[in-house]
Amino acid sequence: MTAAATSTSRRKVVLAAVLLISLAVAKRSGALEQVWGLLTGHNIPVSGAPVAATHGKLSEHNLEWLKTQQPQQQAEFLLGAAINHDEGATNAIAALVDGWHGQLRRTKKWQDLEMTALYSNDLRVRAAAIEVNLAVNNLDKTDEQVSRLIEGAEQIPTNRPWMAWELGMLANRGVQPQRIHNLLVSWLHDSDQQTRYWAVEGLAHMGTDQTINDFLAVFRDEVSADVRERAGCSLAKSGMLTREQRMKAVPGLLDLAEDSALNATTRGWVYQALREISDQSIPNDPGAWRDWYAAHGSERAARFHQGDQQQVLGNN
Repeated sequence: MTAAATSTSRRKVVLAAVLLISLAVAKRSGALEQVWGLLTGHNIPVSGAPVAATHGKLSEHNLEWLKTQQPQQQAEFLLGAAINHDEGATNAIAALVDGWHGQLRRTKKWQDLEMTALYSNDLRVRAAAIEVNLAVNNLDKTDEQVSRLIEGAEQIPTNRPWMAWELGMLANRGVQPQRIHNLLVSWLHDSDQQTRYWAVEGLAHMGTDQTINDFLAVFRDEVSADVRERAGCSLAKSGMLTREQRMKAVPGLLDLAEDSALNATTRGWVYQALREISDQSIPNDPGAWRDWYAAHGSERAARFHQGDQQQVLGNN
């Protein structure tokens, strides 16, 4: 071994001895645990204020980048930003959506974004999804467009499920809501189960008080469990009804809970809807629910009225 190598070995031995002595001292003093905590991610010191729990905001860079993109990229980016509750995203959609008509495609990414947005806990995001859907399908928000869809449904009844979905969206945007409501209610009695199912979905998009009794009637009279389930979901959390509107369904749901003709599965959905609408955890007991509603129903409705009308119980 050379002199240089011997010198290096001696330094390593001395360094190891120093480290062992230091670790022993650190262990006795508690410093070792502090150092280990830092190395492993525990006991990391916090400095500054906590991160604010507020929504993000579209940056100037985002807005400049959007100007360089094609409509498809704009729509998909902004719908994703709306789902993320980025401030300014829904406003940007409203400003650009009319120019997207006829220029968008039904991509897998768009379909995934639409389904997520339609179950957002914010009705503004759901409304933005409706606007983008109409743009993707190049459906104008006009009386003439409604007439064309209805004529197509009369000529080809198998197209009614898709027509019901889109007609409900048009009604939500203020295009012939009464005419569309009357048509969708008539389709609730169609012999085709899929037509009835999508008529419920179309009514859910509308978000009007009229639809509450429609859903309650489906819950009571519909032979298909799938259709009944969609009516329950439309009352509880999906679609465009506000939380205040959903509270108006509680008396009818209480009546259904006491209906001996209702099967056990549907009665279970009734109680699920009651819990989701009221934000109240009560067992499947009609008497307990009636007592709660008598004592607190108006108070809960007032709370929803005073709160953010755009916030609903969604899946997000």
